[in-house]
Amino acid sequence: MIDGLMMDTPLLLSSIIEYAAAYHSRTEVVSRTMAGKTIRYGYAEAYDRTLRMAAALIGLGMRESDRVATLCWNTRQHFELFYAVPCAGGILHTVNPRLSIDHIAYIINHGGAEVLVFDTGCADVVAEVLPRLTKVTTLIVVDDGSELPDLEQSYLRYESLVAETAPLPCFPEFDERAGAVLCYTSGTTGNPKGVLYSHRSLVLIAIASIAKDFFGGYRNGALDAYMPIAGMFHATGWSFPHTAPISGGKLVLPGRQHDPASLCRMMAEEEVTIAGAVPTVLLGLCDWLDEHGEEIPILQSFLSSGSLVPQPLIERWARKGVDIVQTWGMTESLCSSKGTLKPGFDKLDREQQQASSKKTARVSWGTKLRIVSEDGAVLPQDGKAVGHLQARGPWTASGYFNEVADPLSADRWLETGDMATIDPDGYLEIKDRSKDIIKSGGEWISTTDLEAAALSYPGIKYAAVIGIPHPKWQERPLLIVQPDTATNGADTTALLEHVASQVVKWWVPDRVEIVAQMPLSATGKILKSELRKAFPA
Repeated sequence: MIDGLMMDTPLLLSSIIEYAAAYHSRTEVVSRTMAGKTIRYGYAEAYDRTLRMAAALIGLGMRESDRVATLCWNTRQHFELFYAVPCAGGILHTVNPRLSIDHIAYIINHGGAEVLVFDTGCADVVAEVLPRLTKVTTLIVVDDGSELPDLEQSYLRYESLVAETAPLPCFPEFDERAGAVLCYTSGTTGNPKGVLYSHRSLVLIAIASIAKDFFGGYRNGALDAYMPIAGMFHATGWSFPHTAPISGGKLVLPGRQHDPASLCRMMAEEEVTIAGAVPTVLLGLCDWLDEHGEEIPILQSFLSSGSLVPQPLIERWARKGVDIVQTWGMTESLCSSKGTLKPGFDKLDREQQQASSKKTARVSWGTKLRIVSEDGAVLPQDGKAVGHLQARGPWTASGYFNEVADPLSADRWLETGDMATIDPDGYLEIKDRSKDIIKSGGEWISTTDLEAAALSYPGIKYAAVIGIPHPKWQERPLLIVQPDTATNGADTTALLEHVASQVVKWWVPDRVEIVAQMPLSATGKILKSELRKAFPA
């Protein structure tokens, strides 16, 4: 083999912020503080501040591969830490402040961070969890003008460190396979597990994310404005902290003001074109716009993941001129699918296009996806066979941080825990989590299909299907719904008739239960584990 005559330079996150500072220096990063004040600055200033914060952390003792934990919302300081820590050789360990105190304590201790950076919006969480942290010795508060917290342990001030520390001359160069960002799964089925992204994987994810057919709607020379509504503490904020600067786009950070009014108005004022949010948030935003008769004229698309977006909600946003770019992914395998139509599908009629958009997503370049049977045999990608979804690629996890459990199959594919079909056009359709799919009379019933059917019935806000024991059929589906607040209830007979019109007869649930409040996880997913406790039979 003859080697190619190309330079071998490492793919490091520092290359992204350096590029943005050099060639998009005045493009804005807009951030809301905890007190609600809006701060603006360009990528050149952001780069300078990351060099200063990196120098400050090194001065405090951060060395190669040391973890720096964060309990922060989507702010400019959190964005800066996405570069200041890993580009100086450390590992940024983002922690979800919406999790339980038990899980937050476990995650920080398991990750091994000695430094914890937090903003005042998370001060109450820090005060409660601090006595349980076994390794953290240094606290840094983001002092953005909000009232500073009263804690038993002393802390340093982020802005003081930035102002008083001379910047590094530049970020160092090292192996691109070095750990960069540590994110933990939500822990809905046990203790959370750590996924450690390398510099190489995150740079590749950012490159894949800015492909024309990932979000769609790109116009030559137009300035895109990215707004991550999903927390940057969750799965690297779906790559938004990297995608915006690598493409030269504006980055809009809403802080912790996540009520629909604040989000909608900020998107309109800052001319956001691309935003990322889970389906529950999309519903709240759409409802608010309709109730107040307002619009977000320039908004083009929402990236959404985590659970299926109901088709009626997709159509409501489409009437506003906004595409829902629905993707499949997981903390262990980001950017593994995309939600745009396959090139050439614009020639199909509307009904055929909708049939494709109803599916979860389509396979993207970089990640290989396959489905296998219970015994591991690879199944055909014919859109009919249902199997266990597996993934393999340069940004798919090969293991969990500080864990002996192996998430890979015998031939080294990641076992995702999802049941799915893949059709010949590459469209992926998630049928269920492996633990959620219902086996009735020896045949599979997809809870996601039943939930989609229920959500298409007027007045249903949330729908979930769980399996309950049955003496003859082993399991039968139970439909649980939360009606829209505008209604007094739901006609369960009419609802079941509606569901029956969309699925095969033997799939139709035996009964419907109505709840006043659906249990949701810290990432907006319905907690079926809680529903199983509430409805054991």
